[in-house]
Amino acid sequence: MEKEDEAVPILSELQAQRKPETDVASSRNSYSYRCCNPWGVVKQFLKWIAVMRDAFGGPFVGFVMIVYGVSQGYEEGMKRLVSNYYWKDVQKMQPASTQSFMALSSIPWDIKPVYGLITDTFPIAGYRRWPYLVICGIAGFLCLWALAFLKLTPWIATFFMAAVAVCNAFPDVVADAAVAQQSKIAPTLSSDLQSLALGSLAVGGLVGCGLSGAAVHGLGPQGSYLLVSIAPLLLIVAALALPEIRLPKTMLSFQFEALMHTLRLFGKTLRDPVFWRPALYIFFSQGFLCPNISEAMFFWLTDPVAGPGFGEEFMGLVSAVGKVAMIIGVVGYNRWLRHHTLRKMFLWPRVVNAFIGLLDIILVSRMNLRVHIPDQAFVLGDEALSDAIYKLQIVPMLVLSAQLCPTGIEATVFAFLMSVSNFGHTCGVWFGALLLKLLHVQKDDYSRLWLAVLIRSLMRLSPLLFLFLVPDCTVETIKPPSISLSNDSKIKEAVKGIELCDKAYVHESSEC
Repeated sequence: MEKEDEAVPILSELQAQRKPETDVASSRNSYSYRCCNPWGVVKQFLKWIAVMRDAFGGPFVGFVMIVYGVSQGYEEGMKRLVSNYYWKDVQKMQPASTQSFMALSSIPWDIKPVYGLITDTFPIAGYRRWPYLVICGIAGFLCLWALAFLKLTPWIATFFMAAVAVCNAFPDVVADAAVAQQSKIAPTLSSDLQSLALGSLAVGGLVGCGLSGAAVHGLGPQGSYLLVSIAPLLLIVAALALPEIRLPKTMLSFQFEALMHTLRLFGKTLRDPVFWRPALYIFFSQGFLCPNISEAMFFWLTDPVAGPGFGEEFMGLVSAVGKVAMIIGVVGYNRWLRHHTLRKMFLWPRVVNAFIGLLDIILVSRMNLRVHIPDQAFVLGDEALSDAIYKLQIVPMLVLSAQLCPTGIEATVFAFLMSVSNFGHTCGVWFGALLLKLLHVQKDDYSRLWLAVLIRSLMRLSPLLFLFLVPDCTVETIKPPSISLSNDSKIKEAVKGIELCDKAYVHESSEC
């Protein structure tokens, strides 16, 4: 299951060998989403998977489900709650400091294009993919065990968490680039492909979140990292099952030229308004103008004096409910929103999300108890709504990102857009940490937490000021930037040979 040409600059003519897109589209429309019984749901789901398998190949579908479901879904879903308790109970940090350290540990997600360039330019023993995935699996496993058994300072713990993030982001680049390439080949199924990825992530996350609360309660924050380390081991298994042909030595000599050519094409893409305008909106929409105060809310929810004092199991349940809501959001997008214009899909979910955020004021001011709404019911309902609406925003953003990738450099461009999104979120976390410090929100003083919630919720509307940057069309009609490809026959010949191997894993045959 070799990954798509992450930084490989020339699109191979092999796309013509794929199943015609019209056939794929007609296959997709051959079944209905409507069903009135559980067996009908299962049948429709199996038909949908069959359509995806016919369009993209069974190995590709399986690889996407493993990487997104295990490496991202299970691991990230479980690690989130475990890390929250690690900073709160083991490191004894304040909410603002916790957010700052967690933002630092997430920086590896902000430089994803670097990983694509590395894998394409510096093969190991002639292999460009699976050796890196094996290294990430082993390194991630060791770093998680270090967090589990060693007594670390905050800065050293942040280093190990950042290393784990690298080991997650690298496989993510492999899968993201493959999804971007296949979305270009069959644009009518691009939403379905993103739904497969996000659905796998949500299901894996549901398992991780479901186990996280009981794990923290029984094993403690550090001991729970042992269960998290299962994911890197499974990543090693997936990497070893990834069919990849060793590159001939004659091809390896052109890797640097291919890298420089890719960078030139990437520079042209960045200067095209068709690309940079939506990219700028993605940056704003993912948190640059929206302070994130999630750690303060977590500290307050688990505080037995100032807050409800929820235990580990209930906090795990809250995360699991959020994952279920994410699945509902993905289904809702595919059923009702996928044919609307991008501006409409970004507008209304953001407005609703801002309103839902204001409901937290009722919780932190304890007004819900005055009207006899238990904290548990209020928190679960709020989490379900907010996560479902969040996915209604994120799915079209991912589809838009995939469609913006020019032919031949899909991996580099898609990784860049995801890094823009991640960096926007990181800026939002730091913005939130600064807001908490300015309002003096601490573990022993939550008197101004309601004001932080109010500012956060209102600022969620700020990206709408930049909605004009998004093209007013549907995801299926948007056109990527048009860039010229190289006429260098040597590079083209080398890259074509590389692509012959890369294409193998998205076909039924695994031989190159």
